[in-house]
Amino acid sequence: MIALSDVFHIINTELTPTVNSLGFSIVKPEKLEKGELPLFTRDSASYLEYAGEKGKIRILFNDNKIRLLTGDKDAQSSDDSDFTLTASYLTILDEYEARDIKSVTNEIAENLTETFSPKQIAKRQQNIKAQATVSKAAAKSGAVFYDPATLAIRLATLYPELKEAYKAHLEKYDEFLCDNFFMTEVNPRVYETIKENNPQKMKKLFNILNEIYEDGTNEVQDVIVVTMLSSFDYQGNMWQTVLDYLSDSVDEAFIRVNKIIKSSKGTRLRLENPPKYKPKKQKKKKGMMSSLMGQQ
Repeated sequence: MIALSDVFHIINTELTPTVNSLGFSIVKPEKLEKGELPLFTRDSASYLEYAGEKGKIRILFNDNKIRLLTGDKDAQSSDDSDFTLTASYLTILDEYEARDIKSVTNEIAENLTETFSPKQIAKRQQNIKAQATVSKAAAKSGAVFYDPATLAIRLATLYPELKEAYKAHLEKYDEFLCDNFFMTEVNPRVYETIKENNPQKMKKLFNILNEIYEDGTNEVQDVIVVTMLSSFDYQGNMWQTVLDYLSDSVDEAFIRVNKIIKSSKGTRLRLENPPKYKPKKQKKKKGMMSSLMGQQ
């Protein structure tokens, strides 16, 4: 049997050399007494926290488990909502001894080294291969078709902040998850443009969407009509404004998809609650728009 205070004392002692070498230092609670362990507590949970330029590390114990959580350097939440669960280790205090805690701490140290060491970060960045975008000449010739990555890069000419968002997305997932990227990064910006209804901005936006839809893959057509345009909550005359800027082929698909979405509660729920990201997915199945069109 081991006391919880001893668990965290062992973790902090054993882990300090590793976290320090990775550029992290312990975060201390306010009003910490001299010689007292820098431990945060809330309800039935207790945790140590380390911070650095690369992010934050939280070692938390509750429900008979030691949990390793990581977050961005500005993560602040006391309820862990700003953090991602990286690993979890069963730790039954009534049955564990000091050597068991040291073993768990060694695994945590290895996990952190794998995540935050300069060599590993550089290696992951080297392994990131952004999809080559399709040129306008190649698409018009029929040799290749526009894809979602090309659409994202083209839209970054209108929204420059998407360049860094695209890079961060690739660093996080090691691949381009188009639905995830468009829903979280692109859609809010496009929706604001539609709400603003500045003719010059609207023309530039829809020239890109129309062009890429016309010479794009089924997947990118799916992204434009379903993931983007059909996901917005149109107010007032926004709907008609969008129709006025769409080419005939996009216009037709947009109207048909919206008709189906409005008449199908299940489809609306799937759009509002997309499946969570799962690494190393198999080849993507038929797109949502193709499925919807099959219902006609």
